[in-house]
Amino acid sequence: MAKIAWESVQKHWCDLMQEEAHLLEERIYPDDLLPDAALPYQVGARKCSFGIDCNLAGYHCRWAWTNPDYDPFTERPTPVLPL
Repeated sequence: MAKIAWESVQKHWCDLMQEEAHLLEERIYPDDLLPDAALPYQVGARKCSFGIDCNLAGYHCRWAWTNPDYDPFTERPTPVLPL
């Protein structure tokens, strides 16, 4: 039987929740490794640790299922250059 586990793969400061959010992956590990597989697991799903909380609070984010165009985990902060 395959092993299924949710693992944190990325962290990000969430401006909406004012806390550090985790991007979680549902990883499926088969009993037997396939010889031609690039990874020892398959990704079944992804979610944010605050997805449901943000949805209930009305925040608009891809992980709250309310705005597919805004993904805070892919945004890169603009570097601040010294004067």
